[in-house]
Amino acid sequence: MGTEIEFVGFAEDCRVEGKLDLDDARLADLLNSHKSITVRAVTLVSTLDGHTQAFDSLEINRDELDIVIASGPRGDPKRRLATKPNGVAMKLGPYSAEGFMHAPPTANPVRGINNRPAMVALTDVVLEYQFCEESVSTWYRTVLVNRDLAVSLRAVTSPGTMQFGAA
Repeated sequence: MGTEIEFVGFAEDCRVEGKLDLDDARLADLLNSHKSITVRAVTLVSTLDGHTQAFDSLEINRDELDIVIASGPRGDPKRRLATKPNGVAMKLGPYSAEGFMHAPPTANPVRGINNRPAMVALTDVVLEYQFCEESVSTWYRTVLVNRDLAVSLRAVTSPGTMQFGAA
């Protein structure tokens, strides 16, 4: 058993909250190396009407998760590369995210998105979505977005300043 971390993910119609045993260096590594994960002490919160459902454990396929809030260790500092933050806006199902995608200084992160693993980190992110027919806008230090589920991706100059319309 690895390090236990808090898990928060967003699926098409619910928020998934629970505990996850981190058996990799980072949450991104775990999600990118496994097609599914098992979350314990899970609560699903419907974004449509707010009702909740609890489970002792739940296996979740990576392709069911639009966005995961990054938690746990950042990984080995010796493996980090010099990158440049690039402003991006993404639409993933009912969610809109604006933040910074980090890439090598000469790379175009929008054009190179398909060369990345499925779960891609964004930093200083404003996540917007509807919860019980109310607009929610929340800032997160780091999120992992599922590039395979992205409906759109575009470069922006000032992430987090644009308002997305209701999905």
